[in-house]
Amino acid sequence: MTSEIKSKKDTHILVVDDEPEIRELIVDYLIDSEGYTVFSAKSGPAALKEVLPEKHVDLILSDINMPVMKGFELLKEVRERYPAIKRILITAYNVEDYLDLAMTYDIGNIFVKTTPFNFNELSSVLDNLLNGNIFGIRKYFDENNTTLKTVIVRRGNDLEVNAAQIISNLPSVEKRNRLELVLIELLANAIFYGIRKESGESKNNWTYSGVPLGLYDTHGRGLFITRQYIDRMIVNIDKNKQTEIIIMNYLSDKYLGYKPLYINEI
Repeated sequence: MTSEIKSKKDTHILVVDDEPEIRELIVDYLIDSEGYTVFSAKSGPAALKEVLPEKHVDLILSDINMPVMKGFELLKEVRERYPAIKRILITAYNVEDYLDLAMTYDIGNIFVKTTPFNFNELSSVLDNLLNGNIFGIRKYFDENNTTLKTVIVRRGNDLEVNAAQIISNLPSVEKRNRLELVLIELLANAIFYGIRKESGESKNNWTYSGVPLGLYDTHGRGLFITRQYIDRMIVNIDKNKQTEIIIMNYLSDKYLGYKPLYINEI
């Protein structure tokens, strides 16, 4: 079930960052280019004491590393006091360094500060979260794009063939073997964990071709490989109904820096 879509002017965003240049850069963009109503705070305590008790906020965008109160701690307080507020962390560091904390504090979306700052990606993340419109790959491409193709995978015994079929639809692929491995990992998890609802403890009994069984005995290997070889990973969840994983590689190296991770749940 999607949220009621509000106008951007009626959508209130709080930006929390101890670096004034970054904070003002984001605030100015959200107001001038996107049309949101935006508040700002220089620290977690300032957000909790000066803004949130006085203002209605739909989404909070917080830096991770701040003095006095870290972003994780701030968003934990926000979740407990204002559970309806959507939450996004911003970092200039490697997301993998924060995965354990993200699970501990129940933080889904971690946005990475790239050089230059990827405002288009920020717009996409905000729109998806605020409107609850998280499913579907087409929203990440131009409306006139007619090159999207579909490959349906129904069984787990030909995952290598399925991955090769998917890649064959691409005009050119760098590091083809890495992309194939990512696809096989994701398909295996979708088939065996998702459709068959099998326990990871029974991996040695899974029947599929193309990859040695021993490669699947490490917990979290699929996530690790995907994060290593893919530029952008998005996991969309409607619990007990649908899970969607979108992986993307950029065509250029324009945005330098660490890779973002988005986990959206409605």
